[in-house]
Order: sequence, then structure tokens, then C-alpha cells
Amino acid sequence: MIKKILIIDDNKDILDIFKQLLVDEGFSVSTAKNGVTGIELFKRDSFDLVITDINMPGMSGFDVIKRINNIIMVPIILMSSDYLPFGPDDVKRLGVNAIISKTINDYDFCELIKCCLEDKVYENKIF
Repeated sequence: MIKKILIIDDNKDILDIFKQLLVDEGFSVSTAKNGVTGIELFKRDSFDLVITDINMPGMSGFDVIKRINNIIMVPIILMSSDYLPFGPDDVKRLGVNAIISKTINDYDFCELIKCCLEDKVYENKIF
């Protein structure tokens, strides 16, 4: 069965790049340009994994995480284009499976997605 992934980010270029990477790996990918739209999509469809930006206008990635975790627990990856002031302990506290920089290389990104979908645990969850 094809795994379904939702990517939420206000940067269209990031949405397009990450979507194409994941489609090329055989995933079904939906995108949302903000947190509100992302939550609406999440409620309408079932997704196996969510990737969300931290800093978005309106609803932040932190708000997205809280709302999704209140609906159903799915793997969530938090991403940022800024410096990541997080440590491995923050991953669990924030309710996410991993925290990544948007500059993550393609191979590491795809491997991380596969591991999160297989419920494998990365020793270092900050990329």
C-alpha cells in the first residue's frame, strides 16, 4: 500500500522540492501552504506521516503538531530554515519524531522518511 505524506510549509519551493523527492520514492504526497489548510487536509484524509515547518504565518508548526496529536498519533517531522536550537531531548518533548533543517541532503531526507514510517528510531533525531 502506498504511504501518504502531508507536507505543510508556506514556502512553495520547499513544498515542490520535497514533494518531488517523495513522489520519486513512491509516496503519495499532498501539500498545504499554511497550518490551517494543513489541518483541514489532515482531517479530510488519512496520512501516514506529516512534515511541517515551524515558522508559518497564522498557525505555527507547534500549533499544527498539537492539533494533529489531538486527532491521532502519526509520525511528525518538524522542519526549519533557521538555526535549530533543539537537542535530542526536545524531539520527544515537542511530540515529533525528528527535527530537520530544510537544507538536509536528499538521501538523508528520504532515509529519515522511510525510518519514521517503519517506526524505526534514529539515534540522533536532529538533521
